[in-house]
Amino acid sequence: MNTGEANKIRILYLVSRLRRVGPVFQLCNIIQYLDRSKFHPRVLTLSPEASESLLPVFKKMGVECRCLGLSRITGVMLGPKRIRKLLKKDRADLIHASDYRAVLVCANRCFDVPRVITCRQQLHHGFGSGYGPILGRLMVKTFSMACRRCERVVAVSDFVRRSAGKRLAERMTVIYNGVDRDVFGPSDKEEKAALRSKLNLPLDKHIFLTVGFLSKRKDPVTVLRAFSQGNARRSAVLVLLGEGPLRETCQRLADANGTVRAIGFVRNVRDYLRAADTFVSASLTEGCPNAAMEALACGLPAVLSDIPPHREILAFNERAGQTFPVRDVAALSEILSEMAGSGGSEPSGAALSIIENHLNARTMSLQYQELYAELCG
Repeated sequence: MNTGEANKIRILYLVSRLRRVGPVFQLCNIIQYLDRSKFHPRVLTLSPEASESLLPVFKKMGVECRCLGLSRITGVMLGPKRIRKLLKKDRADLIHASDYRAVLVCANRCFDVPRVITCRQQLHHGFGSGYGPILGRLMVKTFSMACRRCERVVAVSDFVRRSAGKRLAERMTVIYNGVDRDVFGPSDKEEKAALRSKLNLPLDKHIFLTVGFLSKRKDPVTVLRAFSQGNARRSAVLVLLGEGPLRETCQRLADANGTVRAIGFVRNVRDYLRAADTFVSASLTEGCPNAAMEALACGLPAVLSDIPPHREILAFNERAGQTFPVRDVAALSEILSEMAGSGGSEPSGAALSIIENHLNARTMSLQYQELYAELCG
């Protein structure tokens, strides 16, 4: 290793797999804007990649990626030993983990370097809603224990920090997720028209867009019912992107309303965002919602359920959108009907200001870099 490389802070990013999910996209954003004159990143995955992997993206950025080839169970049991062996040959100055399995491995007491954990969801509700009450409580307990063992815990929103409990919240630093402004940005009238033609969307309708996993936690059913019951459908179209356990229910509701497009999973979410007029989310809980932030980056005003993470985002510029009570179909229907007939550029400018001034990938990465430098002294 040359002198320049030896003086850099060597960071090992530990992750289960490089799946195409929000936390991995955020990891990609952190690394993309790292100052490579000061930091040398490497990525280590616990399990082999499946389909829809972001591994090629990391390699294109020139990041060395290795895989331990372990299963879910053996990853937690054998991971620390394998990583310790790897670090004897190629030492790291700091380890950063942000998904559940990686966090458990990272928290092992055998490591003698600073460790950073990113907490991306409300612990009790997040794990409980995804894994059931019994397994969820066990996961909360083990995750909290792992957080107490590591040198620094980052929460992706102040709500995530406060919901962790007083004892753990005192150890947390808030660094918001960030949107890559080189990827997500607004379209002009000509670009929007071209995108609508490409996506087979009407040119003369107001387009509402909702994006996310079709689950009870995301509550797409409330959006579908609100759109169907109001006047918005007379001059608007609702586009629903995503797959999940509520896919059949959503499709049935969409079929009953000729102005709803339930499209399913797509890779080109950005095209739909840049072709739309308004973003809608009825989520019951979030950590720091990537989809809503990407919509704001594309200049879309947002209609969001009244939950703390959504209020936290809109607090940066209240003109960027509005909220409605959770599960309140009537209230959402009234808002959609009003917005379907409105125009103007103020919401678009307000939405962009939130990303440009607060929630962009470069700012997020710089804050992590300051944290790395502080911990490595």
